[in-house]
Amino acid sequence: EFNSRQKTNLASHKKMQPTDHGRITVQVATTPATAAWAQNDTWSTGIRIPKGSRILRSGRLSHAAFGAGTTLDVGIRGADSGTVIDVDGIATAVAITTAGQSGLNNGSSLTAGLSYVTTEVVEVYATIRTAVLAASQKLVIEGSYVQD
Repeated sequence: EFNSRQKTNLASHKKMQPTDHGRITVQVATTPATAAWAQNDTWSTGIRIPKGSRILRSGRLSHAAFGAGTTLDVGIRGADSGTVIDVDGIATAVAITTAGQSGLNNGSSLTAGLSYVTTEVVEVYATIRTAVLAASQKLVIEGSYVQD
């Protein structure tokens, strides 16, 4: 048996990092009622995650039927600069062909035992990855993180 970093810190009375334990914050973003989607369009969600926060793997996407072969990437960028940090860090190639819900947890910053702690205030954004889309379809993203 072996202990997690967190259990080891607790046992030795070390201070826990806010990104190890804390209150979960969930922010929700919804697309506008009408939108003429096109391939490689980006959606600025307005979800801002503070510096020093751990992005959790519990994010969700609820979506309408966008059409055959339609996928979505969810990434992060600097909230003030707009500089892309990871285009598919939260989720990559999420199928939104038919209406449903999907987890946002297969991105390059969250898979294979990785986790991402923000080094600046970041914004969550999404990119449509297909050529033909149904018009005015809805997307709702629930993004979660822990900070304090």
